[in-house]
Amino acid sequence: MSLPDVAYSDYQAWGGKLGADAFAASLPHAKGAVRRIIGFNVPENETQSAAYVNAVCAAVDVDAAYGATGGIGESAPSFTIGSFSYGGGSSADGTSAYDSDMEGAVYGELSGTGLLYQGVL
Repeated sequence: MSLPDVAYSDYQAWGGKLGADAFAASLPHAKGAVRRIIGFNVPENETQSAAYVNAVCAAVDVDAAYGATGGIGESAPSFTIGSFSYGGGSSADGTSAYDSDMEGAVYGELSGTGLLYQGVL
């Protein structure tokens, strides 16, 4: 079985509030984030398929909250340009806020489904 498609109508049914354009902008990043978390697992039944769709919808909201960038720059080191300084977006373990929020949202939707990857990629 392959990964289910996630349509804007699925997102709306899930309770998402973004417009269609914002959904479409965040969808590729969201699908990639869910794929990284499930590894080689694929939904094998309706319950798992629904959980996958919900996880992608949750990931869309997280990505949109960060500006539909896929967390680009979130874990950048500190730097200064002129009088502007940026302190980086990573925690002590190197995980960016984007990654932490994304994992929390996706794990919340997939917990108990058997889709969370338990091995080493």
